[in-house]
Amino acid sequence: MANRFRNERIEIKLTKEEKEVFEKKMKLANCKTMSHFLRKCVLEKEIYVVDLEPFRNLQWLLSNATNNINQIAKATNTTGVIYKNEIESMNK
Repeated sequence: MANRFRNERIEIKLTKEEKEVFEKKMKLANCKTMSHFLRKCVLEKEIYVVDLEPFRNLQWLLSNATNNINQIAKATNTTGVIYKNEIESMNK
């Protein structure tokens, strides 16, 4: 692939900040030209598709648990005492 004749051109427009990030990543990849960097990114890197749905459900469960903990802490800090029926009502 190194000695192929390349005659297709791609142009890209970036903001100043995006260009700085692009150049920083180009240096990290040890690429001297933008063409080399883009070819390396497109042709050599694997693309992974990750299903985030299990993590969304886990995030929802964690959010509910922390909400219950916060309610218990608030009730305890307000009165100095927490009752079993208050905890049971928060779990519903």
